[in-house]
Amino acid sequence: METPEYIEGIPTEKKKSPERRSLIEHYYDMLWKDLQRKNGTNGIFNPFLGVTVIIKKGESDKKTINRASADWKSTYAVKHLKQVITFAHGKEDAPVFVETKTGTQKKNGYKNMAILYHEFVHPKVKYLNFMVKLTIGIKSDGKHVQYCVNKIETQNKKPIVSSDYPT
Repeated sequence: METPEYIEGIPTEKKKSPERRSLIEHYYDMLWKDLQRKNGTNGIFNPFLGVTVIIKKGESDKKTINRASADWKSTYAVKHLKQVITFAHGKEDAPVFVETKTGTQKKNGYKNMAILYHEFVHPKVKYLNFMVKLTIGIKSDGKHVQYCVNKIETQNKKPIVSSDYPT
């Protein structure tokens, strides 16, 4: 099955990165407004870590806009960021917590990072089956801030570590 030109309003063509960048900014704006309206906070609970992950304007969107606009699947993940954060969990063959890298991660004041994964699964549409990586920055005060979400290439899929979150 061939990938269509647009999926849920997201252009799939490689050269449409500027259009996806604009969509990502729009998705973040909608998410902030929705979170504020529904619960008065910019957080989404992640049962795997047992913490609320904060979506911080000017921080969560910055890295994601640059990374996620390169591929339509990453943009799709941003459009479904609530789902990604809620169901993301560790991978059996990878550490969940890693040290910060120099640059933006240190500049944002993260003491370490959490790396989680979420797999989109669609029983009928093959191109909607892919995995994304969710990177969360952990501040010294214990706050968990969504740092980046982007599609990853998977060669041989390894089992995912499950959480006790009911399905």
